[in-house]
Amino acid sequence: MKKNTAPKGIKIKMSREEIAYQIFIAVVVGLLVLCCLIPFLYVVGMSFTSEGEMIQRNFFVIIPQKPILAAYEYLLKNKDFFSGMGITIVRTAMGVCTALILTVPVGYILAIGDLPFKNGIMVFFITTMVLSGGIIPTYILYRDLHLLNSFWVYIVPSLANTYGILVCKLFVEGIPMDVMESAQLDGANERQKMIHIAIPLLKPTLCALGLFAAVAHWNSWMDAMIYNSRNSAVWPAQFVIRNLLQKSNNADIMKNINTYAKMTSESMKMASVILAVLPILCVYPFLQKYFVKGMYTGSVKG
Repeated sequence: MKKNTAPKGIKIKMSREEIAYQIFIAVVVGLLVLCCLIPFLYVVGMSFTSEGEMIQRNFFVIIPQKPILAAYEYLLKNKDFFSGMGITIVRTAMGVCTALILTVPVGYILAIGDLPFKNGIMVFFITTMVLSGGIIPTYILYRDLHLLNSFWVYIVPSLANTYGILVCKLFVEGIPMDVMESAQLDGANERQKMIHIAIPLLKPTLCALGLFAAVAHWNSWMDAMIYNSRNSAVWPAQFVIRNLLQKSNNADIMKNINTYAKMTSESMKMASVILAVLPILCVYPFLQKYFVKGMYTGSVKG
């Protein structure tokens, strides 16, 4: 296939329609960037703003004139916040590893061989994506499994992800049969083919699925509120932040807040958001290159 390139020194003149299209795309992308960037800068700016400047500038500050670190000092000296961050980090790391360890073998098994009742198993998996038993039956199930008020209520229910299983299944089905047959002729069994052929080819897909699982675990707080409300030792950071935000109008916490260089509840809220988002933002750039590639190769068969 010939590349549409011109000799050096010769400029390709675009038509008016192409110029208009490029301008339109640039404007749309620029607006989308602004829609994402301005709220983020607003949160960052407000987290460094003192009470007086916040009132003076009508509670809309992007670049504070005299930034303060009082909100971050207050949160970083909060023992519950530190404990919650530790629980969240351990939960995210363990949740991602355990999910991927079970997702790949199940997807591989469903993709190869003549597994009995394979179609029925697939229908069962897909049904769990569409239908849910509800909160009360789920609560009763976790109670009977002795998962309530324990760290394992975060890990056990997410051991296998149906979407990840389907993606891995489609990817393995797209691997050329010649590759699998040649490995089989060399004496490789199914376990060896999965470890030495499927998993290396699945690397971009696994990175993308791992990123999805990490974001889900990092941002989750509802399960802590429902299933771990009595055990504050295993509360994740998001649930701790949620409680801090709810108590920000309380007189006792406002008294503590006022001791930190005229810090307001608004700056404390914004600082908590930044501290909660910052770790996952630091991880994302390293996995971004696998994101589109992993979802594309894992979702297209052949």
